[in-house]
Amino acid sequence: MRILYLHPQSWSGEYVILKQLAAMGHAVCVLEEIRRAPFTARRTSPDFLQPGDGMATLWYDPHKGVEKLLTWPIDRFFKRAFEGRNLAHRMWLVRAAATAFKPDAIVSSEGFAYGIPASFLKRLGLLKPVLMVSYIGGDILDCPEAQVGKRRTPMVSWLIRAALPGQDVTRATGPFIARHLLEEGADAQKIAIVPSHMAADRSVVDGIHARRAEVRKQVRAKLGVSEQTPLVVTLSRNMIGKGLHVLAAAWPAISASIPGIRWLLCGPHNDWLDKGVFPPLRAAGLQDTMLQTGALEGAGVFEHLAAADLHLNPSLCEGLNMVTVEAAGVGTPTITTDGTGIAEWINNSACGKVVPAGDVVALADATVDALRDSTMLSLWGERSRAMSLDFECSRVAGLLVAALAPRNGQATHP
Repeated sequence: MRILYLHPQSWSGEYVILKQLAAMGHAVCVLEEIRRAPFTARRTSPDFLQPGDGMATLWYDPHKGVEKLLTWPIDRFFKRAFEGRNLAHRMWLVRAAATAFKPDAIVSSEGFAYGIPASFLKRLGLLKPVLMVSYIGGDILDCPEAQVGKRRTPMVSWLIRAALPGQDVTRATGPFIARHLLEEGADAQKIAIVPSHMAADRSVVDGIHARRAEVRKQVRAKLGVSEQTPLVVTLSRNMIGKGLHVLAAAWPAISASIPGIRWLLCGPHNDWLDKGVFPPLRAAGLQDTMLQTGALEGAGVFEHLAAADLHLNPSLCEGLNMVTVEAAGVGTPTITTDGTGIAEWINNSACGKVVPAGDVVALADATVDALRDSTMLSLWGERSRAMSLDFECSRVAGLLVAALAPRNGQATHP
C-alpha cells in the first residue's frame, strides 16, 4: 500500500511509525511544512528526515505560493476559527501532494490543522484515496480549565463537525477520545481505536527494566536519595493541564502519612510551577521534599521513571498520556485520573489506580495506600509491563494498516 502522511512532525515520535510501515513493505510519502528561510514555496525530496529513508516528501512554506492569491478570500473568512491558518491554501497543498504521489491511502497525523482540510477535500470529491484522520487529544478535546484543546465557538464547532463525514476512517487513540468524537457527531462505524505508539527503542526500555535495581541505585545516588526512601515521580511539560497543583495540594497529607517521601519532578521549568505548584509546598515547609531534574532526554527519561516506586499523573484532561506507558515499560506503575485516556488501560489491566481528576483527597489517599502496600506495587509493576505491549510500534502499525485495508480493498499486509 502507498501511504501519504500529512504533517507527521505534528508529534515528535511519528517518524518511528513511518519507518515501521516502510519496514512492513508499504511505500510511505509525506507532506510536510517548513518555515525556514531561504526556502522556496514548494520543493520535493526523495527522503524525509534521514538520507536514504526513501520517503518522498513534498515540503512547502505555508506563507508562500502564488496559489495563496486565489485562496485568500476563503482563507480570510476562516482564519480566526482555523487558528490563524489558511484553510483553502492547505487544501490546495494536500491535493497537490495526493496528485504528485498517487497514494492508496492518506493519513493525517492530527485531526484539526490537516485533518479538516483533507476531510473537506474528500467531501468535495477532490480527494480519491482512503482518508484516515487521527485524533490524539487537543484536536478534539475542549478543556479550558486545563488549557487543553480547541475552545468551542460556533465556527470552530462547525469546522470540526463538518469535517467528520469526509473521513473514511476516524482514528481515536482510545475509548476516551472515541466518546468525544461520538459527542461531536462522528459515525461510530468509521471509528477505529488505534493507540499512540511508544517512540523509544524497545530494546532500550527492556534493558533498563532488566537492570532496574542497578539503575534505581545509580539514579538515586545522583539525586542524593537512599534506596529505601519512598519516591514518586512526575514527568511532563509541567503545564497547568498536568494537574501538578493538585498533587501539590495533596502533598502535605501524603508527606504526613509517608515519612521521608520525596517527589521527583522531571521536565522543564515554567512560570506555572512558580505560580501554582511551589507556593503550597513552601507554605507547608515541604519545599525540600521535591527534587527537580529539568528536562530529560533519551534513556534518561526511562532511568528516572525506573528509579521511582510510583508514577503519578494527576492530569486534568489528556487524550492518552504516553509517560504512563513509558513508566509501565520499565515496570513502574501509575496512579492517574479519569481525565486521561490511559485510565481505560489502567482499569482494564488492573495495573494501577484511577482517581477523579482534580480530587486532592482521592489522589492523596490512593498514593498513600499504594506506597504502604509493597506487594500490590510489585503486582502493579508486572501488570504494567504487560499493558505497555499494547503500545508497541509494530502492533500499532499493524492496527493502522488493518484499519485502512478494508476500505482500500487490500489485505492487511502488502
